[in-house]
Amino acid sequence: MDVRSVGLATDLALIATRGDVIDRGAYLVAVTPGDPDYYYGNLLVLPAPLRPGQLAWALALFAREVAARGTVHHVTLCWDLGDGDAEPPGATDELVAAGLEVEVTHVMVAGALQPAAPPPGIELRPLAPDELARAAELAFANDTAHDEAQRQFRRRRAAWQRDLVTRGAGRFWGAFDDRTLVGSLGLVRLGRLGRYQDVLIASSHRRRGIAAALLAISAQDACAAGVEQLVIQTEWGSDAKRVYERAGFRAIERLVSACREPP
Repeated sequence: MDVRSVGLATDLALIATRGDVIDRGAYLVAVTPGDPDYYYGNLLVLPAPLRPGQLAWALALFAREVAARGTVHHVTLCWDLGDGDAEPPGATDELVAAGLEVEVTHVMVAGALQPAAPPPGIELRPLAPDELARAAELAFANDTAHDEAQRQFRRRRAAWQRDLVTRGAGRFWGAFDDRTLVGSLGLVRLGRLGRYQDVLIASSHRRRGIAAALLAISAQDACAAGVEQLVIQTEWGSDAKRVYERAGFRAIERLVSACREPP
């Protein structure tokens, strides 16, 4: 199956760094065996939005191709729109009735970003592999769920990111106020593309320009290493989109998925 969406293509490339992406011709299967609770790392990718009446078929296909491979108890479906003006899926009502939450994200790209200095007292530097655990704790503090399952999910994600840094496939940057990590992000190199990951700012340090400074310094570093296009995603209607636009990103497409969490 040919993938047209830049956002979806980079999502799948990231999954492939620690899991498997299997091309079935008419659809794609993405699985992350080491992290079955990663909802967007274990999913079924369809070539087009579901039409009314197709949901039962898609759920059965997910059960056979994804859930049957391990301890996967969620359902995540995604489709390749490849068109910034495309509408959300035609079967939205059926998806919602079946307990799936439809999520729309902006996919944004840039060739270079506007320079941005950090605010006074904030130091920016690359994170060492063993510092990714600190970024995981920052992410956990920002999460809406604060149970042990979410903490373990963040720790597994940090282990993957640590491996990316160790292999030279990406670099994560931190913003420090004295010795306290108050912001971080990652930029993974995928050929000529650079995909941003986990832009995090502590609630105590937001709206001070830290995110813009982290975006700028990481972009300069990646472009110097041969990255030609930067890719970032953000939730539909979020404040982050305005931050990214001011930095130099422009929205080119929407990415739509549907997820049902475990009971």
